[in-house]
Amino acid sequence: MSALFFIFAAVKTNWVYKTFKYLRKVYFRNDKRVAAYLVCVAIATVFWFLNALSKSYTVKLVVPVKYVDLPNNKTLANNMPADFELTIEAHGFTILRQELAFLFIPLEFNVNELTNNRMTESNKSYFEFPSRQFLTELSYQISNDLKILSISPDTLVFRFDKMGQKRVNVKPNFRLDLKKQYQVSGDITTIPESVIVNGPQTMLDTLHLVSTKREIFDQVEENIHVEVPLNRVNELFFEPKSVILNIPVEEYTEAEQTVPVTVVGQPEGMTVKLFPSKVKLKFLVGLSRFSDIHPEDFRLNVSYSDILEGKLRLKVKTESKPPHLYDLKITPEDIEYLIEN
Repeated sequence: MSALFFIFAAVKTNWVYKTFKYLRKVYFRNDKRVAAYLVCVAIATVFWFLNALSKSYTVKLVVPVKYVDLPNNKTLANNMPADFELTIEAHGFTILRQELAFLFIPLEFNVNELTNNRMTESNKSYFEFPSRQFLTELSYQISNDLKILSISPDTLVFRFDKMGQKRVNVKPNFRLDLKKQYQVSGDITTIPESVIVNGPQTMLDTLHLVSTKREIFDQVEENIHVEVPLNRVNELFFEPKSVILNIPVEEYTEAEQTVPVTVVGQPEGMTVKLFPSKVKLKFLVGLSRFSDIHPEDFRLNVSYSDILEGKLRLKVKTESKPPHLYDLKITPEDIEYLIEN
């Protein structure tokens, strides 16, 4: 009873129930023959529908297709048709059943089986097959009660690319937000630095770097040593699929050095005196490197070409410096000179 109650409650909300209620109110109470007539019409309609489904028809069906069991020594380089248009002959019941089935399950096209493994055993990369040669096998797969008369497209074209292998460097992809007074104190590396990539040779020929998935590090105050996955690329396979990302981080302090300045490009027999001959350098350096920094680790110079141009003050340039220094400042930045013959 409870099930019938719920069914009745659902029917009450649709137009069929409302129409029936109206007809009962207007006609049925005056003439019950109307109700009997409508019942007969409904029964006749059902029998007509069942009779129609029992007949044989020739119709066209648009069927979604899934390709399986492709040659494992090749990779498909073109897009295959996502649907087949089938002209079929079958009884109405069979057609209706198949139309409903294809709403949920696509037609499965077993590539190796239907082509007798010809593409696997061949060295060619281009194959054409007339679709009509697959009609019988596809008919059996769908239903024994159904006959496929034709299929569109009339030709299936398979283009394959050769599989290859290549070692490619890894590029870290990240955003780093350091805590105040902290800086990167060394080279940012991955372990391994490169990975083996397998895939279509045409794609490998244009592949030069593989990036990691983007990582975000906030308020960092210690070394980072984490495993990060590689960004996936369709049709390419990485070995390994992830790498270890190393980012050395250290607290920095301010340091100062007094360094001599030399003249670059000075002709022989000419002396250029600089005022001052030494300048002060201020910079940030990691605590572990603080005691290892010395004046001879820097090379500062001015250019004699600036003198030839008539400049009154010479710009001090940094030719070399120790790695991993930050916020390097030179005082003074410009110096005077005197030429002695």
